[in-house]
Amino acid sequence: MKKSLLFLAIVVGLQGSIGSSFARPIHSDLSPEMTVAVSAPLSNFWLQTPQTIEDWEKIQKGYVASATVNNLKLAKSLGVQIFEEKMNGIPVFILQPKHTKKNAKNKVILYFHGGGYVLGHGRSGLGEAILMAGLEGYKLVCVDYRMAPQHPFPAAIDDALTVYKALLAQYDPQDITVFGTSTGGGMALVLPIQAHQNKLPMPAAIIAGTPWSELGKKGDSYFVNDKVDNILGTYDGMIDAAAKAYANGHAYQSPLLSPVNASNDTLKAFPPTLLISGTRDLFLSNTVRMHRNLLRNKVPTDLLVYEGLSHAQYYLVPKAPETKEHYEFMANFLDKVWTTKP
Repeated sequence: MKKSLLFLAIVVGLQGSIGSSFARPIHSDLSPEMTVAVSAPLSNFWLQTPQTIEDWEKIQKGYVASATVNNLKLAKSLGVQIFEEKMNGIPVFILQPKHTKKNAKNKVILYFHGGGYVLGHGRSGLGEAILMAGLEGYKLVCVDYRMAPQHPFPAAIDDALTVYKALLAQYDPQDITVFGTSTGGGMALVLPIQAHQNKLPMPAAIIAGTPWSELGKKGDSYFVNDKVDNILGTYDGMIDAAAKAYANGHAYQSPLLSPVNASNDTLKAFPPTLLISGTRDLFLSNTVRMHRNLLRNKVPTDLLVYEGLSHAQYYLVPKAPETKEHYEFMANFLDKVWTTKP
C-alpha cells in the first residue's frame, strides 16, 4: 500500500501538500490501495504559477527526473521493451509487450501523453502507455511531441498529425487506435478533427481519458471539483498558466485547442470513442460535454465515470485492482471495435 502511494506521488510530481482540509468521505467499495490514493492530501504541484521560461524549465526538469525513473522500473517489471525511433522526423517511443494480444498482432495504438502541453518529455510521459502494453499486450507508438512554453500551439498537434500520417503508410487506418489521457486525451480528440480537415482516413477508434477538451475555465466541474480533485486541485494554478503558454495568444475556442467546440459536420466523421473520467475529476465536465456532443452526432460513444476518483487516478496506482479493471475495460472496448471493423 505504501509503495502504491509512493508511485502516485512520483508520477504526479508531488512537492508537498496544502494540509488535511481536503478530507472527503471515501467510497467504501474502493480497494485499500486506491483508498490510500483517494485519501491523500491535495498536491500543491499543480498549484504552482510559473511566470518565466526559467520557472517552466525548473518544473519540467524535476518532473522528468522523478517520473522517468519510475516508468523505467514499471516497464522492467511488466516486461515491456522501449525503443526510440523517428517517424517523419518526429521522435517516438515504440512500446513492445512481452506477449502481444492475440487479436492485436497487426494493430497499433498511437499514444499521446498528458502533462498540460508542458510536461512529460521523453520517458517521463510513458507510464500510462507502459501499463497498456504490459497489462493488455498492445504495441504502442508514443509521440514525444514538442511542448510549451518553448514550442507553443500548434507544435504538439502538428507532431501528432505527422506521426499519424507515418502510421497510415504502414497500417490500415482501421488497425490504428488513438489513445491518451488529460492533455493526451484532448490531443486524441483533436487528431480526428485534423484528419477530417486534411481529408485523411479516420482511425478505428479513439480512447480519450479525462480529456482537456476545453482549454478555458468553462464547465461545471472546474468549479464544483475545485480543491476536491486531489491531483490537479484547481484550474487557477499551473493549468491556467499552461493553457496560456500553449495557446500563445490564440483563441481558446478554436476546436484545435478545445475539441469540444468541433462542428457537427466534423463530429459526425468521428470513429467509435471511449471517454473516461471520475466523479472528483476537475475535467469531468470536459469529458461529459464531449460525450454529449458525440452522441448528438450519432457517434458510437461509451462513457466511463469512476466513483470517487480524481483526475486520471484510474491509472496512477498500478497495484490497485481498480487500475487493472480499468485496463480490462479499455481492452474490451478495443476488442469490440477491432472485431467489428469493416
